[in-house]
Amino acid sequence: MSKLVLDLTQSAPKVQSLEEAQQLIERLWQLLADLSQRQAELEERLSTSSENSSQPPSQDSPKQRAERPAKKPTGRAKGAQAGHEKHERALLAESEVDRIERYYPLSHCACGGEIVMDGYRRHQVFDLPEVRFHVVEHRCFQGRCAACKARVSAALPDDVPSGQMGPGLIAWISLLNSQYHLSLRQLESLLTEQWQLTFSLGAISEAQAPVVDWLLPVYQQIGDQVRGAVLAHADETSHFRGKSRYWLWSLSTPQAAYFMVHYSRGKQAAQALLGDFGGILVTDRHGAYNEYDVDRHQYCWAHIIRNLEKIAQRVGQAGEDGAYLLRLARLVVHCGKRWQHSGCQSLLYRRRLQRLRQHFQVTLERAATTHGDTRTGHACRKLLRDSPRLWTFLKYQGVPMTNNAAEQSLRPYVIWRKISFFTQSHRGNQFRPMMLSLIETCKRLKVNVYQALRTICRQGGMAERVSFRLPFPALACLPPASGA
Repeated sequence: MSKLVLDLTQSAPKVQSLEEAQQLIERLWQLLADLSQRQAELEERLSTSSENSSQPPSQDSPKQRAERPAKKPTGRAKGAQAGHEKHERALLAESEVDRIERYYPLSHCACGGEIVMDGYRRHQVFDLPEVRFHVVEHRCFQGRCAACKARVSAALPDDVPSGQMGPGLIAWISLLNSQYHLSLRQLESLLTEQWQLTFSLGAISEAQAPVVDWLLPVYQQIGDQVRGAVLAHADETSHFRGKSRYWLWSLSTPQAAYFMVHYSRGKQAAQALLGDFGGILVTDRHGAYNEYDVDRHQYCWAHIIRNLEKIAQRVGQAGEDGAYLLRLARLVVHCGKRWQHSGCQSLLYRRRLQRLRQHFQVTLERAATTHGDTRTGHACRKLLRDSPRLWTFLKYQGVPMTNNAAEQSLRPYVIWRKISFFTQSHRGNQFRPMMLSLIETCKRLKVNVYQALRTICRQGGMAERVSFRLPFPALACLPPASGA
């Protein structure tokens, strides 16, 4: 008998025998299974959020944002709590005060007695002065030789900028455009309102052009410092320049943050970011970093938990296995934090972590075998391949279990991207990572970023080699964990 072909565009087929009826039932059953699987995949895709994937919270739908679990109420009133440490502004020394006004009481009390002075109460008021721009006119005289009639003109000294903007103004424009996210049009308005200066949009944009070259030595210093560290966090996110998509890569440490723009999100870009870095690398599960040494690579457990959240939301045995793996992962994070808070000296929590590691591995192997060639099976096998990168924190003391530090270093960039058109030129793709690297590194070193940028602009504007360097502390070594 010829095979029955199911054509849903036609009317229901008429079967002539029990065999044809059985064939039709099997075909319909297979179609129903395919549709059910497809429906499950689409529902899972719709339910993907920042809670169960690497999707940033800003891309969650309004419904997903409304369904986010609320923080448990603490029962305490808003504001400062009783017994908290006060943070009051300290009074400046008299040598730092611009003017002192003195006030005295009446010479005699209401009872008729004479008032004898024995002290005073200090009250300081801070205010902003009226600001006005500062202009220096440079006159280059010229003349003619009485003998040969040659024309001779004086030249500007090396420390005088060739343009109309000095280093303080260029640094101020660059800082407001980058750290404080002001657009060029907003800068044009602010210059007029606050400083009574009128510069065109083109002039403000061109003033930032040489800053890229001036920042290069300090930018390279930051990159060398980060790549020489014993521990660093890496992450990446995208932006558009016109219709082209680019990626901003970040490699950060507690002392520095290095940013780089690349057209790719692949292994080539990751290698360009890492360079000769040889320390412990903490990342999410992005495959571009998988060329790095397994023994010095730590995956973020927060990303692992989000991936297991997606499996736990599935129906049937897959959801049950995902929920069990999710509980194990949360126990790992709980015990890991307790172990690290003990200075990695607690043998109790280390033994618990070793047992959890073994149990997690066995559960993954069983789930991978049970679910075979399904989404859950593939996810479990990928976790098994990534398993060595999950437990690097047990080998070295001080290795964090999450990649939160990298995501925090990218946050100013993400805010900058959301409230502006971001970059529209190649020069913008150079300017932004350099400025972000300087700003975030100065924050970590507690260095005044405006003064640093002003010094860089002053040295660069004098047509001399920029000698300014950031004061990095000496690099430390990462000790092995106790019992490793």
